[in-house]
Amino acid sequence: MKNINLNIEKVFGFVPKEQIFAQEAKANECIATLHDGNGAGNDFLGWLHLPSSITDEQLTDIENTANALRSKCEIVVAIGIGGSYLGTRAVVEAMNNSFDALHTTDRKNPVLLYAGHNIGEDYLYELSEVLKGRQFGIINISKSGTTTEPALAFRILKKQLEEAVGKEEAKHRIVAITDAKKGALRKLAAQEGYKTFIIPDNVGGRFSVLTPVGLLPIAAVSYTH
Repeated sequence: MKNINLNIEKVFGFVPKEQIFAQEAKANECIATLHDGNGAGNDFLGWLHLPSSITDEQLTDIENTANALRSKCEIVVAIGIGGSYLGTRAVVEAMNNSFDALHTTDRKNPVLLYAGHNIGEDYLYELSEVLKGRQFGIINISKSGTTTEPALAFRILKKQLEEAVGKEEAKHRIVAITDAKKGALRKLAAQEGYKTFIIPDNVGGRFSVLTPVGLLPIAAVSYTH
C-alpha cells in the first residue's frame, strides 16, 4: 500500500520554505497528541480507527439489512440532521448518477430521500405526498431520539408507513441507528422491535459516515452492479 505524499513546492512563492518548516516540531507534537489520545477532546477520537475498526460481522449485518430494505422499498428515507446525513448525501451524490432519481426504468437501487434535516412544513408535506402509493422504508438516525427536526419527521413518516402497510410490516421497514443503551429512540426501537445499529460514543457526527450512520443508507441505495 502506498502512502500519500504531499508536494508543497508550489507554495514557496507565497510562503517562505523556512517559515513552513519552522512549524514542523509543533505539527509533530500535535500528531503525537492526537494518536496518543491525551489531548483535549480525546473522548471523540474513534474516527481515527474508522473504518478499520468495523468487524466483518458488522459489515455483513449492514449489508444484510441494506438488502432487506432494497428488496421491499423503492424509496428509502434517511432521517437525520447535520453529520447524520451530510456525509451520506455527499457519498451517494458522488457515486451515483447525477440524475439517479429520474432513472425509473429497470432500476436496481431504491431512491434515497432525506428528512429531519429541516423543520419546513412544506418539505414534509411534499415528501409525504411523494411517498403516497410507493413502497418505502425509513432509516432513523438520532443519538437521543429527541432532536426536534428528526423526531418530528419520524413521527409523521412512521404514521404514514404504518397506515400504508400495517404496523407489523412497518417494523420490518424501519431501522434505528442510535445510542447503544439510552435515549428515546433506543427505548422506542426496543418496544417496537426495530432493527438497530449503534452510533459509537467516541465518534462525532461529522465523522459518522464511516459508521452505520452512513454505511447503511449508502449500501441500501448503491448500485448492485
